[in-house]
Amino acid sequence: MEMTTGDVSDATRRLLQSLRMPGQPEPFYAVLKDVLQETAGFIFVTLFLVHRGETLRIFTTEDELYPTGVRKPMASTAWGDLVIGRQETFLATDLRGIRSAFFDHAKIESLGCGSAICVPIVYDGKCIGSLNLNHREHHYTKQHVGMIETFAPVLVPVLLDAVHRLDEA
Repeated sequence: MEMTTGDVSDATRRLLQSLRMPGQPEPFYAVLKDVLQETAGFIFVTLFLVHRGETLRIFTTEDELYPTGVRKPMASTAWGDLVIGRQETFLATDLRGIRSAFFDHAKIESLGCGSAICVPIVYDGKCIGSLNLNHREHHYTKQHVGMIETFAPVLVPVLLDAVHRLDEA
């Protein structure tokens, strides 16, 4: 099913309205999960925060293999240079693209995934995180990228809240 501009606008509106709900960030994540499944579809999704020279996974739909709370030092990789450094979206449409970008490609493939979209979340000129969707091979297209890029700025307050909570802890 092809999404229309109205569908994407409605999804964005739902995400923005979810920020008003108490008990954040769980209500936002529930709506985000629904919106992403309805618009682009996914097998699994992760959201990470760039914090103090590391990445920190703060949301996942695949708790067993990709749990939240995992920190990784930011190493210089082609993927990191593209998404974090240049603040450009990564699109892998096939297994070749997955294998070239991710050291854990075997784990990704074991879940039935062969395409990915990774969209930088940018605030104040800096990449503060990335929204990462994974699906079967050849699922994602440039049209999906455009939809997900539309939602990315809505994640800024959630990531800034995560930074605030980490800095207070």
